[in-house]
Amino acid sequence: MEAGRDNAITKAVHVLSALRTLADGGSARELAATTGVPRSTTQRILTTLEATGMVIQDLQTQRYRVGPQALLIGLGYNGATTLLNEARPQMVALRDETGETVGISIAAGTARVFIDEVQSTHGLRFASELGRMYPLWSGANGRVLLSGMTEAEVERALGSREYDAAVQNPLSVEETRDRLAQIRRDGYAEAADEAIGGISSLAVPINDGSGRVLAALSVSGPSERLAGARAEGTLPRLLAAGEAISARLGGTRMR
Repeated sequence: MEAGRDNAITKAVHVLSALRTLADGGSARELAATTGVPRSTTQRILTTLEATGMVIQDLQTQRYRVGPQALLIGLGYNGATTLLNEARPQMVALRDETGETVGISIAAGTARVFIDEVQSTHGLRFASELGRMYPLWSGANGRVLLSGMTEAEVERALGSREYDAAVQNPLSVEETRDRLAQIRRDGYAEAADEAIGGISSLAVPINDGSGRVLAALSVSGPSERLAGARAEGTLPRLLAAGEAISARLGGTRMR
């Protein structure tokens, strides 16, 4: 029994390792051919991995990609020098300064996912679902992530309809393109009543040493509290926190 379990785990690791090398994901047939694991076994492994969030399947193409749970495990590998450890003190300080929920998001294929947050001190507050997938083109943090990608990656994300149900009031493709140009110019993004009605957010990029947008740092809360002059007062604090985290990772701001 133990030997069989170990063999199944080994095969699952082989499938995940093969999937990691495929930029556009892979089908069960392709992964079976790459790993030498029988196709029926590969499909069972993929089904189990999908149920646990280790892989995700594109409903249009039926291809699999590495999922959010695998991303989280990867982020935790480097211990004290990881993104989360560097970001956490700044997130707590930013929450204390603004009183609103502070989150950090990363891209997962054509989606975005919250991987950590520090919740608001207010009774009425925004709380993300850590690990839930949202379209990459949606929300302030999603568009910050998208703004650092290649045109091919942007087109792929804009054309994806896989996670549409997670957004209540999506922007048009044309308006999204305009927002991306604005983010690249100004270095921050904003959204109001989009993914969730009554919730607004501001987001800035976190860059690594190569200048790549590694993550998005956001402040989110009820639109009645995070709009107008209040948002204008929050933005400098958010920008400073994003710069501080980027500096710890060897990066700088986008602009």
